[in-house]
Amino acid sequence: MNLSKSDFQLASSCAQKLVYKKKGYTSSNDTDEYMTMLAQGGYIVGKMATLLFPEGIEVEGNTEESLRITKDLIEKNESITLFEPAFEYNQRLARIDIFVKKGNLIELIEVKSASRDSLNSKKDSTKLKKYVQDISYQYIILKDIFPECEIKCLLLMPDKSIRTMIDGLAGWFKLKVSIISHESVFEAPDEIITQEKSKFQKPEVEFIFENHPNREDYIISLRNQGILNFLDVTENAISMESDIRARADSFIRILNNGLETTSGDFQISKACKSCEFYVSGNTDCGFFECWKSVDKFPTIFDLYFGGTLGSNNYLNTLIQEKKFNFEDIQIKNLCKNDGGIGPRNERQIIQFENTLKNQEWFSNEMKSELNSWKYPLHFIDFETYTGAMPFHAGMRSYEMIAFQWSCHTIQYPGAEPIHKEFISTSSDFPNFQFAEELMRHIGLSGTPLMWATHENSVLRNIYYQMDEFGYVNPDLKDWLQKTIKDKDLGTEGRFIDMNAFTLKHYFHPDMKGKTSIKKVLPAIWNNNLYLHDIPYLKQYSIKDIDNAVLDPYDKLFNLANEKIRDLDTEIEIQSDDVKGGTGAMRAYHRIRFDDSISSQYKEELKQRLLEYCKLDTMAMVIIWLYWRKAVG
Repeated sequence: MNLSKSDFQLASSCAQKLVYKKKGYTSSNDTDEYMTMLAQGGYIVGKMATLLFPEGIEVEGNTEESLRITKDLIEKNESITLFEPAFEYNQRLARIDIFVKKGNLIELIEVKSASRDSLNSKKDSTKLKKYVQDISYQYIILKDIFPECEIKCLLLMPDKSIRTMIDGLAGWFKLKVSIISHESVFEAPDEIITQEKSKFQKPEVEFIFENHPNREDYIISLRNQGILNFLDVTENAISMESDIRARADSFIRILNNGLETTSGDFQISKACKSCEFYVSGNTDCGFFECWKSVDKFPTIFDLYFGGTLGSNNYLNTLIQEKKFNFEDIQIKNLCKNDGGIGPRNERQIIQFENTLKNQEWFSNEMKSELNSWKYPLHFIDFETYTGAMPFHAGMRSYEMIAFQWSCHTIQYPGAEPIHKEFISTSSDFPNFQFAEELMRHIGLSGTPLMWATHENSVLRNIYYQMDEFGYVNPDLKDWLQKTIKDKDLGTEGRFIDMNAFTLKHYFHPDMKGKTSIKKVLPAIWNNNLYLHDIPYLKQYSIKDIDNAVLDPYDKLFNLANEKIRDLDTEIEIQSDDVKGGTGAMRAYHRIRFDDSISSQYKEELKQRLLEYCKLDTMAMVIIWLYWRKAVG
């Protein structure tokens, strides 16, 4: 049994995960929409990278075939460029993204879809360390196979300091998803390294100009005006060699002989909270095999920022003492290391005391704070897109596109909310129109509200984009200056953050340690049925077959699927769920660039985006309505 590159990555986080992966255990990454989107983005960047090497040969086939083909090609060619060649040495196995051999010089090129900023390298140091570890593992394999060669280690990544001059670059590549067999794939992509190979849908990436008579001109544009840039990490990779070898040897021992608990190969800890092998609703998953003495997910993990307590070791101490329930937490330990009580500790104490009492908590200041909000109240939510491939000329990799907003406005106490929305699905750069339409709607009157800081960050980005893109609108610039919170401008901003407000003023046991809108809304909606009788909220009220109240987001999801099923389309429903930010981004990308779906289907996706964003702002209204009534 070999240790692949992704096996090494996974085992470095937890050796037990390596065992579960090899046994084919179910992983939450199997169905994680965000992880799948990252993986697909990685394939697109990988395809773009290969186009920069026109002499390259792709190595295909299962592990045995790939190893044989790779060896044969290298033996016959003194100089050669290979895509995904396979190398194995003493059970260490890797498929290298791009392998370039020129006599005794080898370039080991690792392609990553995550971006770096070549003009601000300090920001990327933590991320790059992980990537260097990855490339160092491949380096030791090549060093052992080619001891006479000099090996250069290069990362090839999108560079956020580069603005592409290619308009519609994101549409130059098309994904064609097809299920591949276990034997035809070498290993899952890095983003979903716990995923079973037989379950992963590997997309074929099509370069849309592949058969175009001017294909070479487009590739020259990619080379000269694209977004990819090299970073030489040879010295960094070599400096990690001894550590990487030692870890690889340890993991291979585990593959051959199994885990040795006495040698410290594995120990349950607070890190298990985010284990990929915990699958909600499945007590047969790998997580419960590790946690043999529990029959449910340990509730100590519900504590708000619990992992930071006691020099980051308090939860581990509880786990070692086999205390896994929320009630096992001792309130005296909810403090800073010096014994003081910080803001996080205050929230922890509120959560702890009111969870044990099974009661809501409202701060003494909540009523006066709510009363300080000036009408009209504008409940606002944005949908944005960020991706490795820019949509428009002049954009950088992962630069934000603001394509949609929703606003529910309450003009005066007791008034019904008035809804206004904006969405752009055209080929034009939408950001400035997006902000102008919002400015025209809310102006400088009243109180704009958001959940978390995303909306402020988006408008702040647009403010600086005006200079970067040379967009002139003095009224918009003045409005943005007066609306956003920005340290460099010295402005406090007008937005009220309802997430921060919740942390300071409200708690419900059903929220546990979370304050996201998708946790706060069900806690309020499910426990206060009088809200369901408010005329403009009745459309969101639905119960399941057991008469249990459903989350309004579930209702939206179900209604949207009913509409989609009525369409004459071959597209799978689940691929376009608009139930979160990731689904919204994928739907927007499809509307813009997917010519394989009908205009009718694109229009339905647009309507789903509108309904989803509208529900987010209505959720804010529902929460506010409840707070106002609860505190009088």
